[in-house]
Amino acid sequence: MTPPSRRRLMLDLRQERGATVVIVALVLIAMFGMMVLVVDVGGLLWKRRELVNGSDAAALSAASTCALPTSVDPKTPEQAADPLAAQNVTGLDPTTTTNATVLPSTCHTAKSGAVKVQYSQQQHLFFAPVLGFSNQNGVTTKAYAIWGPAGAANPVPIVIYTSAFQGQCDVSANLPPGSQCYMWFDNDRFTNSAFGFLNLNTTDPQKGWDVLKDAQCPNVGASTRTGWINQTGSVADLPVHYTVTDPKPTYVCRVSGLSNSDWTILRSRVGDVVTFPMDDCTQNVDQSGNLVTCFGNADKYDIIGFIDFDLQGVYDQATGPNGWGGTAQQTCSFTAKKVPNTAPNNIVSLLGQSPVGQCPQTDPTQPAPPQGPGGGLINLTVNGQPPGATYTYDATTQTITWNGADQANLNVSFDWWVNGRCGQPPGNSSAVCIVVTTVAVHVGGSNPCPLCSPFSNIRAVKLCDPAVTGSCNGVNVPT
Repeated sequence: MTPPSRRRLMLDLRQERGATVVIVALVLIAMFGMMVLVVDVGGLLWKRRELVNGSDAAALSAASTCALPTSVDPKTPEQAADPLAAQNVTGLDPTTTTNATVLPSTCHTAKSGAVKVQYSQQQHLFFAPVLGFSNQNGVTTKAYAIWGPAGAANPVPIVIYTSAFQGQCDVSANLPPGSQCYMWFDNDRFTNSAFGFLNLNTTDPQKGWDVLKDAQCPNVGASTRTGWINQTGSVADLPVHYTVTDPKPTYVCRVSGLSNSDWTILRSRVGDVVTFPMDDCTQNVDQSGNLVTCFGNADKYDIIGFIDFDLQGVYDQATGPNGWGGTAQQTCSFTAKKVPNTAPNNIVSLLGQSPVGQCPQTDPTQPAPPQGPGGGLINLTVNGQPPGATYTYDATTQTITWNGADQANLNVSFDWWVNGRCGQPPGNSSAVCIVVTTVAVHVGGSNPCPLCSPFSNIRAVKLCDPAVTGSCNGVNVPT
C-alpha cells in the first residue's frame, strides 16, 4: 500500500471514531429520556394518585365534620381534613398551609354546604436534571365535598304519605331501620293509594318546590322526570320549613304525566337507597290554596321531611319477576253437595267441590284459600245468607256446618284471592307496587325528628366535581 493510501485509511478511521461518539451520545440522551419517563414521570403520577386519594379522604372528613353540630364534633374543617390527607400521602406535612375552604363558613350550623381542600407536595426527580431540568416538581390536587340533610340528597320526585293509605308503610308510626313494607300506586282497593309526583324545581320559571299555597303550578316534561328518578338530572338543595315545634308548611307542586316508563326507570334503581319526600296529607291544598286534606284532589303537597328506603322491588301487572303475582279478588259460586257418611247437616271439604276456573283449586302445590297464609276469603254466603244465620264456617277445616233443615244441596258463594308480593292484588291493571326496607327517617329539613331517636344527627356527605353539571346538587362550592 502506498503512503498516500495509508494516510487516507487512517483519516477514515479517525472520522469513524468521531461518528461513534456522536451515536453513543445520542443513545445516552435517549436512554436518559426513557428513564425520565419511566422513573420521574412515573413518580409524579404516583404522587398525584396519592394526593388525589388524600384530598378525597380529607374533603369527606371535613364535610362530615361540618354536617354535625359542635356538640357532636367540635373539630374545624381543617382539623378534620389534614390528618386524613397525611395518612394517605407519604411525607406530607399539611400543617404548613391552610388547606380547607368552606361555604358557608359557619359549617357546624349550616344545614348544607360545601368544602374544598387543596394539597401540594414537591416530588424529587432523579434523571431529569441530567437533561437540564429541575431536580423537583410540584404536584397539587383539589377535592370538593358537599353535605346536607340525609333525606335531601337527590330525592326522587314521588311523594310518600305519612300514613298507611298506600299499603303497609305507615311512616307516621316511625318505622325503625330494617322494616320491610310495601306501598301501592293506583290500587283500586285503597282509598288514597296514588303516589303524588312532585316538581323539584327550585327556581323560576319552572319553580315547584316551596311555593305559595295559591301559586300556579307549572308542569315538567318527561325527560326532566327521568333525570330526577335516575339521578342524571340536577336537583338543588331542597329546603323544608317544618319542625316539630314549629310545623310551618313547605308547599310543593304536584305534576301530572306519571307513566309506565317512570316506573321502569325507578325499577332500574332496585338495590339502591332511594330518598322519597314525605307528605303531611292533612295539610294538602287545592289550586286556590284551600285545604283538601288526605282524600281531596291535591294540587300542592305539604312536605315535612324525607325518608330513605332500600328499594327492593317495583312490581306491576306483568308476569314473571316484575309482576306483582297472586290472583286478584274474584267470585266463586257453586252448588255444594252433602258429603256421604257425614253428619246429616254437615258439608265438608268445601273447596274440594268447587268447580275448575273461577274458584280456587285443590292442587296442594297451589296457594289455596280460603283463609290460608297465601290468600283470603270474604263475603261468604250459603243459600244467600251470611255466616251465623243458619250455618257456621270453620276456615281451618274449610267446613260448613248447616244448622237449618237438612238439605241435599247448598248454594255457596264467596270472594277469594291469592296473595302476591304486595298482599292482595288489585283488580285494576294500572296499579304498581314498590317493596322497600327503611333506612332512615329525616323530618323537618335539617332538624331530625325527636321521636325518631335512631335517626338523630343524620347527614349525607359526598364528593362532587363542580365541572360536572348536577354533581354538586346545586350547592355553591368554594372557588
